[in-house]
Amino acid sequence: VHAIGLLFDQDSGLGSYNVFVSGSGSVLDEESTYDAITRQTAFNAIDATIEYSTNAQMQSPIPFCFTSAAEAGWPDMTPGGPQVEEYLAPKWLKRYLKAKREVEAKLLSSPLELIRPVIVRPSLIYSLDRPASYLPVGAFFVGNKLGLPFVDRPVTVQSLSSAIVRSVGRNSVRGVQRYAQIDELAG
Repeated sequence: VHAIGLLFDQDSGLGSYNVFVSGSGSVLDEESTYDAITRQTAFNAIDATIEYSTNAQMQSPIPFCFTSAAEAGWPDMTPGGPQVEEYLAPKWLKRYLKAKREVEAKLLSSPLELIRPVIVRPSLIYSLDRPASYLPVGAFFVGNKLGLPFVDRPVTVQSLSSAIVRSVGRNSVRGVQRYAQIDELAG
């Protein structure tokens, strides 16, 4: 399971806000970029999983679950997704999504006999014990309810973690899992 990431990297100019928006209260250093934190760590983990699966001569593919972002699917969300990204997304968000998409592409192009790719794509992740998140989470709930195709409904951290654990144990689960599939897996 790869769930390493950050909302604002050092290059965004917003890195000091991570302490407030991060569930772990992360503090960045000068090397805390989307490429270093998301892409490189995931690539290393994918490569290590493939190497282990090859050397251990596994009978079935090893599940590898990557926590991506709903917005990584914007190019496929019509109408509106590609336009939102091209014209409205800030540069930091484009870099964030680039790192997520590169990991998704590597995972999905990995040998299926060695690795079973599971990509969870939550939008905003929230917890009821963090009232500070209610305003942005509420806005995403409204946008999703209005039917905006580029706004996925937020999920709780509890639902997301349950879905990830269950996806690892279910051989039938593979590929991209959006909020509806996350809810179903979380049961």
